[in-house]
Amino acid sequence: MNNELFKHEKSDTIKWIIAFTLIIALIVGVVAAIFIGIDNRKDEQPQDEQAVVTDGDGNAMESGKVYAMPANMVFATTAAEESTAAEGITLQATITPETADNKAVDWGVSFVNPSSAWASGKTASDYITVTPESDGALTATVNCLKAFGEQIKITVTSRANAYAKAECILDYARRIVDTALYHEELDKNILEFGSDEVLIDMVVPDFEGFKSGMSDGTLWAGGYYQMFIGDHQLTPEDENDPLSEWADEDVSRTYKFSDYTIKDCMPVVPVGGSEYGLNIESEMNVPQELINIFIDFAIEANGSERVFTFQEIAKNGVVFGNNPIMIAVEMLSSYQGVGMSVFTEELYEKYTKEFIDWIKANPDTPFVEYTVTFTGKYSSFTRHYSFRFNPETAVMPVFGVSLDKGTLVI
Repeated sequence: MNNELFKHEKSDTIKWIIAFTLIIALIVGVVAAIFIGIDNRKDEQPQDEQAVVTDGDGNAMESGKVYAMPANMVFATTAAEESTAAEGITLQATITPETADNKAVDWGVSFVNPSSAWASGKTASDYITVTPESDGALTATVNCLKAFGEQIKITVTSRANAYAKAECILDYARRIVDTALYHEELDKNILEFGSDEVLIDMVVPDFEGFKSGMSDGTLWAGGYYQMFIGDHQLTPEDENDPLSEWADEDVSRTYKFSDYTIKDCMPVVPVGGSEYGLNIESEMNVPQELINIFIDFAIEANGSERVFTFQEIAKNGVVFGNNPIMIAVEMLSSYQGVGMSVFTEELYEKYTKEFIDWIKANPDTPFVEYTVTFTGKYSSFTRHYSFRFNPETAVMPVFGVSLDKGTLVI
């Protein structure tokens, strides 16, 4: 694992240790997902497919079936977002006694707390619709049109007795709707919300400039985060907060969520964990020609005829940066990397040219791509990242001028 990923220059050490204790499990997951690109979960049993609607006991509810009206329901998507939810969930109310002459009912929807900050000025039927099978019918179809941030209740009332009624409380589980990538040293998002591509201007100094650039920050590779936690002095209440409210502001830097009444897909969880915690997995794709260049560089940088596999070189993934040699060096020298024993000016210039030649020949092809899936208790979100050098900056520079030092005799 790349030690750089754990740097946190802006935080007081003691404060960061407290925060880090809470999120260490998450950070490990993020590193594996974003930077390794190797699926470590292949031997695990596949997870059950997530239900888009569940009852209060967590049982899946499907379109096309009729369910006795439960006390609670949880929606994890809307009809517009998920085709399996488009036909809605059919509920059936029960009139007692069975021998009652008039079994007609009226169905309605309303906010549990219509005066709450979120619900104020809104109409519940804009979010949840209930359509009876016929006038007064005991069966009705429930559809979720939009995510909602205040609990909604379905009420079924007997026409024969206004005091005879039943209620079902509806929740909406928070979904991830977008993600970004934050770079600590640059103090900005290098992948913005709504974008799938990180486009970086290449920096190509001479050999001496490269060596100094590695330490002064001019050159970088990695250092970006799926999530960034800032400077926090956590109280005991913060540490035990089951919803980790203290982290919300920082999390919002790289995550956007739907409205919700249940806080699912939590990137930060308390020490004891949470059933709503986030699991992150990814797949990495690198063009074969670049893989070959990385392998050749690793061989020469180790002064060996041994042929490395790309998995050996990319244990921590291809951590993108503003210089291709910096990327290669970072891969080889990071935690459990294959290492380097030879790094000369000749080697630097040779492989700088090979990377630049590839970029010129493939200006629109990503240097590396990741497909990342974020899975909570109720929903999943898949994000595609591609990293590419701006081809206009992929220029092989002049590193020096020399003259023939021989003597000219006229």
